[in-house]
Amino acid sequence: MKTFNIKIGGEAGQGLVSIGNILLRAAAKKGWHLFAHQDYESRIRGGHNFFQIRLAGQPVFSWEKGIDLAVALDKTTVDLSAEELKADGFLIYNPELFKEEKPESENSIALPYVQIVEDLGEPKIMANAVAAGAVWAFLSADFSILEAALADMFSRYGAEIVAGNQKVALAGFERVRQVISTGAELEVPSGRGPRLLLKGNDALPLGALAAGLKFMSAYPMTPATGVTEFIARFGREAGVIMEQAEDEISAVNMALGAAYAGVRSMTATSGGGFALMTEALSLAGSAEVPLVVINAQRPGPSTGLPTRTEQGDLSFAAAMSFGDFPRAILAPGDLEEAFYLMGHAFNLAEEYQMPVVVLSDQHLADSYSTAAPFDLSKVEIKRGLVVSEQDIYQRYKFTEDGISPRMYPGFGRGVVVSAGDEHGEDGHLIEDGEIRKRMMDKRMAKQKTVEKKALEPVLWGDSKPEAVLIGFGSAKGALQEAAGVLKRDGCKAAAVHLPQVFPLPSGLEEILNGPGSKFVVESNYSGQLEALIAARFAWKPEGSIRRYDGRPLNAEYVLAKLEGGVSCG
Repeated sequence: MKTFNIKIGGEAGQGLVSIGNILLRAAAKKGWHLFAHQDYESRIRGGHNFFQIRLAGQPVFSWEKGIDLAVALDKTTVDLSAEELKADGFLIYNPELFKEEKPESENSIALPYVQIVEDLGEPKIMANAVAAGAVWAFLSADFSILEAALADMFSRYGAEIVAGNQKVALAGFERVRQVISTGAELEVPSGRGPRLLLKGNDALPLGALAAGLKFMSAYPMTPATGVTEFIARFGREAGVIMEQAEDEISAVNMALGAAYAGVRSMTATSGGGFALMTEALSLAGSAEVPLVVINAQRPGPSTGLPTRTEQGDLSFAAAMSFGDFPRAILAPGDLEEAFYLMGHAFNLAEEYQMPVVVLSDQHLADSYSTAAPFDLSKVEIKRGLVVSEQDIYQRYKFTEDGISPRMYPGFGRGVVVSAGDEHGEDGHLIEDGEIRKRMMDKRMAKQKTVEKKALEPVLWGDSKPEAVLIGFGSAKGALQEAAGVLKRDGCKAAAVHLPQVFPLPSGLEEILNGPGSKFVVESNYSGQLEALIAARFAWKPEGSIRRYDGRPLNAEYVLAKLEGGVSCG
């Protein structure tokens, strides 16, 4: 597959994300498939950050290491480009960064971003558009597409701002077109139709809104803050109340109260905030109140690497809190799953009256891709067993499937709910050992049903593989591409993605006992997915691939770790 990789590097505050967003909009308009991810430090200004874009004429699901074009807004990017650029790769840099020795190469292009803007009589803040125009010169001879993207991006600021950005972008475009003889010449897919350009932190809240979310409370915590910001910005149009709480404990209890009142509610946080929510989650389990929590993982322990990625909260989420009670964990791996699994999460929570965790991570949360417009007809809303009247209302009535009738406050002759103590069918606390046993059996009967109906694994590749890669969450794209490379190189391979990681689906057992050497791939130190699978199926893989340096998995990393571990054909 022919791809083109762009890396824009600089310090926080220099606007490298703005350059990336301009290019993403233009590339999506052009019709290319894309994947883009961000790497940023935990600081407001300074440090070294980058925004990396991968373009192709065919679908791409992860990032690549080799860079075709580096755009340097700082000296660090220039230094790193020596190692990262492909042999025929180009470097665009600001000569104003260098007082003495400048990069000298036939593939280095000096572009004084600020000087170009000032010469054209525009404000310095538009220098990012110069860089965007310079990059577009490598991608297409048609400047009008970038021009349209700039109009879309800056239209809310007025015609003058749009025209200024278009003018300086054209200057950067023309400067580079004078230097290079040809562009990337990527294939443009035909008949693709309209595409959405989103990151995971857009798709998750969109899915929640489509599923009928009406209340969200949260306390900001990277990398989940984007979900909160999205609901705060767009939720009002859907009749959603958004409350920024003073801390995570308040946030989860507000959401719990709203769920008890009968509305679909959720909160979003990361590991440290999720830890603070455990007592309320246990209350949700005992009182059988439906609640959805997004946990966007980042590396721990403690504050860890707050702006990096990891899948280190799986075991914690599976335990969730103290005591036994029903729960489920979903783990979307791309935009479409992020959108549709949110609807499934709310349905699970309400049908089985229990907490449901949606595991995201920084890589999924902050990475951009394109997707076909979501099909709202696929979003089915199931509110579970809700009654409006009952002669004798028993909130925790013993039933064969464990699901008791739920009544919203304000209906019937009175609603009783447990305050957390063990209780009888009527909701009043008890000390009786036999009732306690029956109530535990009733609640956990729901867990058995959730397990039987767990989402089955998603598979790609050969039906009789020699190598099988198993993972969850944002590892999905890396596994899919790695399996494709193995197949191309003559090895029968398959990739297995688990959109539900607790309880695990029974269909996974057939894969585990089927043909091929199995490798569990995950972004944590201890092999938390591997441990969950072992506990459920008493099984051990032939190999484990783990990454825990805070950087995301990709196909190249997986294949490098596989080297020598797979016996093919």
